[in-house]
Amino acid sequence: MIAKVFMPTALLVSCAIYRYGTARLPAALKAAGFRVFAVCPQNSLLEFSDNIDGRHSFPAGISPDDLTVIAARAAAQVRADIVIACEETAVRVLNSADRLMEKVPADSADARCLRMVGAWYGGRCWEALRSQCVEQAAAAGIRTPRQIVVDPGRTGIADLAELGTPLLLKCDYSSAGRGVLLARCPREALELAAQGTAGRQETDVEMPADGRIVAQDFIRGVAASVSFSALRGRMLEGFAFTTLHHQPEPFGPASVIEVGDHPALMDMARYMVELTGYSGFGGIDAILPEDGSPPVFLEFNARPTQTGHLGGLVGADLCRAMACALEDRPYDGGGGRSAAMPIALFPAEWVRDPHSRHLMTAHHDVPWSERRMIAAILSITPQLHPA
Repeated sequence: MIAKVFMPTALLVSCAIYRYGTARLPAALKAAGFRVFAVCPQNSLLEFSDNIDGRHSFPAGISPDDLTVIAARAAAQVRADIVIACEETAVRVLNSADRLMEKVPADSADARCLRMVGAWYGGRCWEALRSQCVEQAAAAGIRTPRQIVVDPGRTGIADLAELGTPLLLKCDYSSAGRGVLLARCPREALELAAQGTAGRQETDVEMPADGRIVAQDFIRGVAASVSFSALRGRMLEGFAFTTLHHQPEPFGPASVIEVGDHPALMDMARYMVELTGYSGFGGIDAILPEDGSPPVFLEFNARPTQTGHLGGLVGADLCRAMACALEDRPYDGGGGRSAAMPIALFPAEWVRDPHSRHLMTAHHDVPWSERRMIAAILSITPQLHPA
């Protein structure tokens, strides 16, 4: 008698049209043994993945609450073992599941569906409230930048002077380097905050009432990150890397990284996962100070990062570790210790510099096995980045 093989089911929920990291995740999940389903916008890059077993495509203009209900019903229909919000907007959409449960009968089908989503996305939305996450990390003894909440009507130059110069201005509800500005002095920081420059995103939507703008001291060093998978506050697998280039510079997403052995970074990531009780795929951003002192925590990304699909390449397979955890079977992985490996991310490094030496000397992460996706990226990218 042949034993039945259990295949965990993942439901991806995306609100992005052109998020390259999102489009790469299905292949990594599929290689780890998942059945993969998606809820995504019509004509999104995710639809070009050859590794999705089924999808629900929604039109532009759908309300966030309607999308939450659609995702919850899809999770129940496919019997998802894990629900994955792929980007910041999707995280905020799914975080409303608890609120929507109060509007439907407790014993209704929609309530049961929403509870499935709430199991993964209940509680505080760390992805949006970045400044509060820094405060909680600092209170737990994790090294963080000094930061001051900026209220343009009350905060003065003297209040920010203790942070030194230059200083960073950051806002909640921002992502991908948007909402991060370098101010030369406290006066300039206050002027930018008063103009609302730090809080303006590509959609020009006002920041929610609970969002804040903060000023932080600028720590000179190397940008570094950890990508990980976690379940109920325990990090299952992860790998650390430093960023060699950003697209755009200086605060945009990484375009060239170097994976390496960074025990202190891994310890910081484990502590943050435990502190937040997080489940899912995520990442932390940090700075390795140039004076060699311990790393400084910057951000907690409560969603898959653009490097999450690389785990199998570097010997720390985040997706396989998650599959094993969901199946309650042992996982034997790299434990975050990876040999040094430079990786040029596609298409970010190509956009940053079409003649970059890293496209030839580093591992260029082109999805060669997914021809439709490559064609779509090559068609779309020049339109988004004409230069």
